[in-house]
Amino acid sequence: MQFSQVYGLESIKKKLIASVKANRLAHALLFLGPEGSGKLALASALTQYVYCSNPSDTDSCGECSSCRKITSLTHPDVHYSFPHTGGADGISDDFILQWRELVTKNKYFNITNWAAITAKDENKSPNLNIKEVRKILTKLSLKSYEGEAKSLILWMPEYLQGQSNALLKLIEEPPQKTYFSLVAENSDALLATITSRTQLIKVPKYTEAETQQFLIDKYALDPQKAEQIAYLSEGNFNKAVELVESVEDNYAEMFRDWMLACYSNNLGKVSTLADSMHKLGRVQLQYFLTNGLSILRESMLYQTIDNYQIKAEKGQQDFIKKFSTTLNASCIEKSYAQINEVIYHIQRNANAKIAIFNLSLQLRYNFIRNK
Repeated sequence: MQFSQVYGLESIKKKLIASVKANRLAHALLFLGPEGSGKLALASALTQYVYCSNPSDTDSCGECSSCRKITSLTHPDVHYSFPHTGGADGISDDFILQWRELVTKNKYFNITNWAAITAKDENKSPNLNIKEVRKILTKLSLKSYEGEAKSLILWMPEYLQGQSNALLKLIEEPPQKTYFSLVAENSDALLATITSRTQLIKVPKYTEAETQQFLIDKYALDPQKAEQIAYLSEGNFNKAVELVESVEDNYAEMFRDWMLACYSNNLGKVSTLADSMHKLGRVQLQYFLTNGLSILRESMLYQTIDNYQIKAEKGQQDFIKKFSTTLNASCIEKSYAQINEVIYHIQRNANAKIAIFNLSLQLRYNFIRNK
């Protein structure tokens, strides 16, 4: 991928290119930015610029052998590591074909998109295991196949957890001409020992205007439609793409029914809905709950800000308006925190059915106290 194919972020591109030209590029970079930002695209473009045989002052050539191989994600000296659902014996190489296909299609995807493609069992959460770390150490200890440099692009290092300690020595004292590009979203989930050994590149979220123009360029959307989607996506290119391409689902309707069942103290309906949510699978359940958080957030903002314009599809706006007038701000805030906590536990393999039913009881209690 060339820098010209990375949307916006011109100041960051110039700094990275200047570092390469001055031979002062740090051996370990941490591209940190929110979901849907250009962090993975930047890491890919930088890697291609480093390997390019005929780079210009502003970009890689895009035509040499190295550029073509990196564009197709097949360069033998550029390695990719990412969370996967292969269990204790799985490694990223087992999923490299799916990785190439997804990255080629959309460089702004999130962990839920990736898990939905690779998980044979919906209840398996992605992970970076110790076998993956050992494979990284082996790959980077070998002599490069072409040229002098070896590179690792590590996507979502937050999923390393305890296994990251095995990488510390290599990152701190890497072999000659070895580069690390860590691409992360949540700095709080990264170990301090990792962040302290990398140079931070903060990648901001896109503005509403940039998102609108991106949609017009990519999909030839009507400017008014692009503006509406840009407003809803809040600078998240992945969310913007999903809003354009997504198939209709009933998550908003299911969330509404769930909230009404909790509010009306209908435990039979709550139990039925909890079963339905559990059947979604662990990955889709997180997506469902995250959508629910957006509805609660909009309810809170609509209740507390005069003339607030709700960021939601038209079909959801009536429910959000009614919901915000039914509950007080304290109740919405407490419910938001409880749902967020359940998402955290489901990501860590908690029993989803029990977690959802227990959450329903907590929400019911919140709503009863609100009355």
